[in-house]
Amino acid sequence: MTCILVRMSDQEIEPTTRDAILAAARRQSGDPAGLSIQRVAADAGVSRQTVHHYFGGAKGLRAALAAEGLSVDTAADEPTRDRLVEAAVRLMSRPGGALASVEAIAAEAGMTKGAVYHNFADRAELLLAVARRVSPVDEMRAQIEPTIDMPPREGLIVITRAYYKAMRSRADLIRNLAANSSRDPELAGVVMSEIIGRGAPLIVGWFALQVGRGRLRPVDPTLVIQALFGPVFLLITLGPTVFDEIARAGIHPAIDNVEAYVDLLLRGIAPAEGEVASSANPGAGGS
Repeated sequence: MTCILVRMSDQEIEPTTRDAILAAARRQSGDPAGLSIQRVAADAGVSRQTVHHYFGGAKGLRAALAAEGLSVDTAADEPTRDRLVEAAVRLMSRPGGALASVEAIAAEAGMTKGAVYHNFADRAELLLAVARRVSPVDEMRAQIEPTIDMPPREGLIVITRAYYKAMRSRADLIRNLAANSSRDPELAGVVMSEIIGRGAPLIVGWFALQVGRGRLRPVDPTLVIQALFGPVFLLITLGPTVFDEIARAGIHPAIDNVEAYVDLLLRGIAPAEGEVASSANPGAGGS
């Protein structure tokens, strides 16, 4: 019976505490200094931890106020978020940056740990913002659009090189984000959609146009995307050290011979009808 009464008491107290926090946030909604967890907590008569418990930080409070038609975004908020995101980008662009802590990111930005939690619910949310910030889609679009009127072979060579260039310039950052993604499904989805997937519609559109012109045969365009970009993404995520070792074994990445790789993609390895396979083919049998 006592347990039941305690649970009933909690259910009665919880909305009261939440409402008090929300009311305090409403009173700050027009403050040009921005929404402060510390001030909201003091106004509501609760601890900062209690505010985080109910709303997950400043972002959750902003979302709750936005649901009521109020806006608490200020000019001061975004520069702070930008500084934190840029600091995280810098740290995670360095070897070993996958382990960058909230404290390290705050220090890099010249801020306190509290500033991070004022703007982001947790480290994972900050990393989501980083993934969105470094998406190469605009860079890719500028390279892909001029290839529309090229023959497919030349266009595919340009596109593959553009993708490699865009990914190579972000190699350490992408590798570090991918390392975090293994522990965070939401981040994995953002890395896929923002860094890899947003360029896919550009390629699908390009491919559909080539098919419509009769230059390529209709196949599942996602297979073309995987064939083109899979080796490049593998090169980026494994890192140059691994590929140096592979190269010593005589295996070189496709980007080193992109023309031959594109020819392989377009023509396959089977001889054309009526064509006799060369006897020099290592796979050809002999008597």
